[in-house]
Amino acid sequence: MPTWGQLLAEGRSLLESPAFAPYEAEELLASAAGRPRGWFHARRREEAEGASATRFRNLLARRTAGEPLQYLLGEWEFLGRTFRVDPRALIPRGETEAIVELAREAAPSARAILDGGTGSGILAVSLALERPEARVIAVDRSEAALALARANASLHGVAARVSFVASDWLSALAPRPLFDLAVANPPYVPRADAPHVEKTVSDHEPHLALFGGDDGLDAVRVLLAELPPRLLPGAPFLFEIGYGQAREVSGLVEASPAFALEDVRLDPAGIPRTVVARRR
Repeated sequence: MPTWGQLLAEGRSLLESPAFAPYEAEELLASAAGRPRGWFHARRREEAEGASATRFRNLLARRTAGEPLQYLLGEWEFLGRTFRVDPRALIPRGETEAIVELAREAAPSARAILDGGTGSGILAVSLALERPEARVIAVDRSEAALALARANASLHGVAARVSFVASDWLSALAPRPLFDLAVANPPYVPRADAPHVEKTVSDHEPHLALFGGDDGLDAVRVLLAELPPRLLPGAPFLFEIGYGQAREVSGLVEASPAFALEDVRLDPAGIPRTVVARRR
């Protein structure tokens, strides 16, 4: 039976390609063994448990075949909190954290929040955690994604304040002005870009949450049309967009009689990423 150190070296050797992050072997070994990262450093010469070694090698095989690390681990961090993740919803990404951060300044006192296309529930749950008095309505077309989102709400103790609704965007919600904040991370990859999306993404993450029609902006158009009767005057709408979409999205917002465009914030790579619109 190999030692923990030998298993770790085996994993690092298999994952030494630039396609993998340096920490992945240790993350997978920790998951396989049910131990925290770093536990192995003082036990490198100890013999590994047989079941853990088998699980680790299985995870390595799946990772080298292209499965995302986050799905293999079954969890990932978002704003310092751990969320359950699996192929029912998109993997949380760091740039999406800006929506929650911007909500702090754009709507510091919001108490009724709408999350369109909630996926794994990271935005809905994070906003509920930051605002103990708020209630959140989170919608998604995918019943499978909603089940995952409900699990995350329960995991973080906010299930009583976050309601999950199966809906084709906002069609299941009454057109009454109830919300003082709306957020969304809609699908925005243009259909023509599908062949250029990384295989680890296109082969494993749900296409419903990735692709947004011919120009990637189908969902943005729907939300700009369906949100106005459901938002209170002055309520901000914060949403994420893709590379090269800032000009067209700005035009869509400015053409809407219901919204004023306040800002398009850059992500850490300098790409316009998060739109701040406000209900007139």
